[in-house]
Amino acid sequence: MNLINWPLLLTAVLLGTGLGLQAPINAWIGRRLGSPYWGASFSIGISVVVILAFTLLVIRSIPDPRIVWAAPWWVWLGGIFGAIFVAGAVILVPRLGVALFFTCVVSGQMLISLLVDRFGWFELPMRSLTLERILGVVLVIAGMLLIQRGSEGSEVP
Repeated sequence: MNLINWPLLLTAVLLGTGLGLQAPINAWIGRRLGSPYWGASFSIGISVVVILAFTLLVIRSIPDPRIVWAAPWWVWLGGIFGAIFVAGAVILVPRLGVALFFTCVVSGQMLISLLVDRFGWFELPMRSLTLERILGVVLVIAGMLLIQRGSEGSEVP
């Protein structure tokens, strides 16, 4: 029996709370700037500045750029998906609400994560597709449907 690594689980939950706050904050700035794409650009620009500063302070070296140019084509998808996610969140959060948006996001993440784990894509260790893991995803999708059903007509004026 595996022991539960509570510090790692708590860290992941805290990262999720940051995303839960990021989406409505980005939607707010997108409305003020007149476009969800300006809101997404603002957010991603801040992210670039913060992560570069952190990396230079902690790592203090610059990797060889030839490594990136020699990498598989799919490494570019991480940044593309990040930009699409931020822009999509800015557009969808005001329409769906934060709770429904994120249960949809988590449902999509869970579905693709099962495949990534099962086949070991991106040089990750392979993990079995067990009944418990499948049921966990089914429960997340059920939660998404319940939140959507509970959201109908619940907007407060």
